[in-house]
Amino acid sequence: MSRRSFLHRAGGILFGLFGLDHRQASAARGSATRITILYTNDIHGHLAAWTGWEGDLKGKTVGGCGRLAAAIAEVRKQAKDALLLDAGDLLGDSMIADLTEGKAMVEALNFLGYDAMSIGNHEPDFGIDVLRQRMKDATFTVLAANLIERKVGKPFAEPYIIKKVSGVSVGILGLAYPKTAWTTASKNVVELEFQDPVPAVRHCLPQMRRDGAELIVVLSHLGLGGDKALAKAVEGIDVIVGGHSHNRMQKAEQVGATLIVQAGAHGSDLGRLDLTIERGKVMASDCTLTLLDHDQVTADTAAEQLVKRLFEPHRKALDEVIGKAADWLVRAQTLAGQDARLRDEESPIDSLFADILREQTGSDVALLPGVGYGVAIPPGAITAAQLRQLVPHEGKVVTLRLTGEQITEVLEQSIENVFSEDPAVKVGGMIQVGGIRFGYDPKQMKGLRVWHVERTQGYWKPSDEYTVATNTMMAAGGHSYQTLTKSDGRTEHGSQYEMIRKWVAKQQAVTTPPAGRIEAATMIL
Repeated sequence: MSRRSFLHRAGGILFGLFGLDHRQASAARGSATRITILYTNDIHGHLAAWTGWEGDLKGKTVGGCGRLAAAIAEVRKQAKDALLLDAGDLLGDSMIADLTEGKAMVEALNFLGYDAMSIGNHEPDFGIDVLRQRMKDATFTVLAANLIERKVGKPFAEPYIIKKVSGVSVGILGLAYPKTAWTTASKNVVELEFQDPVPAVRHCLPQMRRDGAELIVVLSHLGLGGDKALAKAVEGIDVIVGGHSHNRMQKAEQVGATLIVQAGAHGSDLGRLDLTIERGKVMASDCTLTLLDHDQVTADTAAEQLVKRLFEPHRKALDEVIGKAADWLVRAQTLAGQDARLRDEESPIDSLFADILREQTGSDVALLPGVGYGVAIPPGAITAAQLRQLVPHEGKVVTLRLTGEQITEVLEQSIENVFSEDPAVKVGGMIQVGGIRFGYDPKQMKGLRVWHVERTQGYWKPSDEYTVATNTMMAAGGHSYQTLTKSDGRTEHGSQYEMIRKWVAKQQAVTTPPAGRIEAATMIL
């Protein structure tokens, strides 16, 4: 036996005798290693390119599986065993996702060679049985340490995996969005229990160390605010690769000893985090965000052919022209920058959708959820695929009756959803409305923040009853709108997407209404 082999073996015996874990073993070895992590999040069913409409993306053709594949391949030329991770919200929210129940998305990630993804709040959109099948279809591991199957009381997915990267054992733990039940149809998640992520991580970390993990990566769908809270609450997390809040983070944010990264949404960017590991610790890091700009990144031909094959059986439905946009049709705040931000804006396309639902159902008021996914539609022809990826929480249109006081309660809940500093309460964004205008002061006491409501046509009386149009998700209490579950005169009116589509088809050209429905202002005394 050589002297080196003897010392290595003796060291292993000592580590075992004195109970030293793998991180301490790595520290004793004192070796420096470079690890590369590639990551995406919140693809939302977007395998094809789209056009940017604001900020540094304005006017650029962005995204698509072909450019993503090329960017990944370029990194793998230098770092062949780079980890490739996705932080969830992959399966839903586009027409190709609907038509294939997310299978096209999984085939794309299989082709790209992903190692793992976490379960986002849109993964259950097609129901638990479909999600199980998509997990079986995947050649990568789908993770969620805080997701329990109620009937058997066991984890629905693998909590974590251990991967060897450049000789270092990396533990990758997944976290599902804990408020998923508030953001999707209840039938989709009735069999699932979404648990608090903090105890779930604390429970798993010691076992991950015992299983050999030297570096801990949490693949999270909590949003940037939730990730920062997790990093403060739990020691021992080296990296959080996040999702849900759609932040295009040009640099890693450090909270304590934890690095937090995120890579935009809809396939806008590929994130890269290079780590130097020495003596069991992250000694240096370098974060890079590559915008998948078609002028800068040449497409991978094989990936382009894959997308063509996946889309071909559905091409007629996807490309059908159903209307014309006179100007940009934009959803507010679908992409964020480096920092966590409030999703508090009035959204042009959602104001239009609210007006359509109100007009088509003959309602007094329309209420729609504040959502943050979907790319804008540029001026010109509107295809079915473009419209579908903007329709929030596809389901049925529901009309119901509420008093003015109850409608005000719903508006108050929206202010709480947006401005609460408690990650356990925050959900969704500013409610979107039709048929009313309201003013609010977020600095006032909870329950007294909405200081003004008026109808756009007719008089507003808190004691009067009004017919309200909404969708099935909200009508079932989604986004914490429990007041809507207490309504009278509930009627379903069919598909929300089809109602909007038929309206668009009848218009000469579609524009969004002017702003002015929602005003953040100091209460007038």
